[in-house]
Amino acid sequence: METYLNYGKHGGSIMERLLEITEKVPQLREAARRAIRKSQAELDKSFEGMKIREFQKGELVWYFDKPAAM
Repeated sequence: METYLNYGKHGGSIMERLLEITEKVPQLREAARRAIRKSQAELDKSFEGMKIREFQKGELVWYFDKPAAM
């Protein structure tokens, strides 16, 4: 039964491996959070200064319903 609980080339038991993996989760989560913040800041920067077109009531606009067209 002991050989079943060992995992290949890493050695040790499954429980030890699970503990090793779960210890890394907070660091991975924080790294992902930083990457998301960085990409959001880059997006904000790329759209900065773009003129936003606001339509007035009564103006003609083009409406395209892509799902219906497919």
